[in-house]
Amino acid sequence: MELTVQQNCPSCGAAIEVHEAERLVQCPFCGVRNYRISRGLCRFVLPDKAPDSIPREEIFYAPYLRFKGNVFSCKGREVQQRVVDITHLGVESTSLPPTLGLRPQAMKVLLLDQENAGYFLRQSVKAITILEKAAQLTMLDSEQNQEPFYHRAYIGETISYIYLPLYIHDNILHDAVTNKGLARSGSTIELEKKRCRFQPQWRPHFLATLCPSCGGALDGEGDSLILSCHTCNTSWEEAGGSFRSIPWQRVPALHRDATYLPFWKIEVQVTGVVMESFGDFLRLTNQPLVVRPEHDRMPLCFWIPAFKIRPRIFLNLARSMTVAQRHLVPGEATMAGSLHPVTLARTEAVQALKTVLAEAALNKRELLPLLPGISFHPRATDLVYLPFASSGQDLVQEQTMLSVAGAVLRAGRAL
Repeated sequence: MELTVQQNCPSCGAAIEVHEAERLVQCPFCGVRNYRISRGLCRFVLPDKAPDSIPREEIFYAPYLRFKGNVFSCKGREVQQRVVDITHLGVESTSLPPTLGLRPQAMKVLLLDQENAGYFLRQSVKAITILEKAAQLTMLDSEQNQEPFYHRAYIGETISYIYLPLYIHDNILHDAVTNKGLARSGSTIELEKKRCRFQPQWRPHFLATLCPSCGGALDGEGDSLILSCHTCNTSWEEAGGSFRSIPWQRVPALHRDATYLPFWKIEVQVTGVVMESFGDFLRLTNQPLVVRPEHDRMPLCFWIPAFKIRPRIFLNLARSMTVAQRHLVPGEATMAGSLHPVTLARTEAVQALKTVLAEAALNKRELLPLLPGISFHPRATDLVYLPFASSGQDLVQEQTMLSVAGAVLRAGRAL
């Protein structure tokens, strides 16, 4: 579930409300659009209701690590997955609750900025702890499943900080959200030694949404990771505090009202197993197809959805599109039609390669044990928009006839 975030417009300072995944922020007051730069982890704070008698400078904030994403595991003869959304206390303390429960989803949070007076407890629990906790929640890690474990991947995950405001009154540590007492203040002495003020590097940064090539306005939706310039037909991603051009293409549609879904076409070199071409992929995964000479001349490419979607459907779509790529036609670098936003970064797509290979294997008992020794080395990555025609409640890819439900696409925007 997405967080609802209250923040100030970086241009006019007006209070605005956005969703957690939104990077392209348009202010309803001044109309200016700004793109949030990803520098480190995002930091949010729960709004407090501390009494007016408590000075703002005496409020301090405890960090909680939040993990949200899809966890894929390859174990025994199965590839399983689960959506996980959890929080974990980021400091070692017996006085504070171990998680925030449902509070981040049930209430609006604030984007942390320098206006938050008081102190911040320094994180002492390593970030790997939240990943381990997410892994423990997958079905494959249950005590009943004693099959050999081969691989785990976190796809589309986000890790952020959510701060819980606290204060001390009458020698009692209080939760500043509920104003309920948690423990006697004597138990927080060690915590107070690990505190600091607001750090400048925590401040969110924003980019103007102007095309670096022609100066035109960059287009995209709130959760878009890739912005497009319809003036000079270029696509841009944020990297290192600026926009960087990426190679892209759009496969022409047969239907005028087609919707274009984005896929990462990743050409790879593989070590640890003999797989140098698309034909080798078909043989290794034992696809029920006749491997023809033209398949051996095709480069080894995986087609990974560049948008977030339920994990089972994500795997099915990546596997099916990779197998069916022989039916796709070359694309062109011209903007047209309705482009679905790119919400899954190319780095996340690369992390999915081994899981997609495992899912594509018809004989998983033979292939899954090979996974620990297999390594993927990307050679080239292109963003390709494929045309999908509306067919009732579903969207159908025009060349491969693969389909995806429109409702599933809409639900994926909140993952």
